[in-house]
Amino acid sequence: MTRLAPLRAAAAALIVMATLASPALSSPTGEATEDIIDGCNQFIKFAHKGYSREDPDTMRHLGECMGAVRTMLATEIASDNICPTENVKLIDAVTAFSLYMIQHPSDLKTVYVVPMRQAFRAAYPCSTIRQ
Repeated sequence: MTRLAPLRAAAAALIVMATLASPALSSPTGEATEDIIDGCNQFIKFAHKGYSREDPDTMRHLGECMGAVRTMLATEIASDNICPTENVKLIDAVTAFSLYMIQHPSDLKTVYVVPMRQAFRAAYPCSTIRQ
């Protein structure tokens, strides 16, 4: 056992160094904005044209976008960070996110939560000032 201790220590050091060397704003595969924006855009096309591609990848990306948007809306509304009107539909929120990404393409590599939150806060600001 004692002969393996230096190897374990070296392996642990490599893991720590690799973790510290990774960029702070990069995201794991599947969690970057670029990973879900295509699904959001497919949803917009479906809402406007009534049809969408139905291959497994498209459907998975579409589902990921819908889940992310619904979760973010619920979280931001519950926290009183956004105030959408009663007639706002899911397609409106997805469109707000997509338009925000067109205006901020540098955010495509970041974790989607950050630009989605910013998009919703810009699209659905609360009119009352909190004290």
